[in-house]
Amino acid sequence: MEDDEIKKALIENNELLMVLSHFSLAKLDYAKNIKIYTSIPQMNVNIYIDRLYDMGLIEKYQGSSIKRTEAKLKKTNEVHKHHTYYEITNKGHYILKDITEREYIKYIGIECLRLLALKRLRKEKSEACDKLYKMGLLNKEYELTPMGEAVLDLAKRRQIKIL
Repeated sequence: MEDDEIKKALIENNELLMVLSHFSLAKLDYAKNIKIYTSIPQMNVNIYIDRLYDMGLIEKYQGSSIKRTEAKLKKTNEVHKHHTYYEITNKGHYILKDITEREYIKYIGIECLRLLALKRLRKEKSEACDKLYKMGLLNKEYELTPMGEAVLDLAKRRQIKIL
């Protein structure tokens, strides 16, 4: 999978992006712990870990014990492995760092930008609203998230004709 395809997949699925972001924060973790920190259902976390692994963004940790210096969210100094631990790869760091408002604008059309700009259009709850929700630009109440505000702000600064 090429980097642009990976970025598009991450942008289009905010939960997948959240799992990768969690690895950036935790450095080293396992599925059940990710579920606790991200509030994503366990079954979905397992699917997302498999997808990230197939994309080459995370890899299995090879050590026999985990130290707190390696796993930032561990509470004890050292534990023996009881789960399959994964860690983010350099490619994962690179891709995650590259996902900004600019990348979002590449993958959403003018119709979606209009929905971000005009609250009255979001009340209709169209497929485009669902797409923006899945991307993490709108919350459950179809209000702008911080990333949604950043994308809209960048579109306005670039003077993209929304209206």
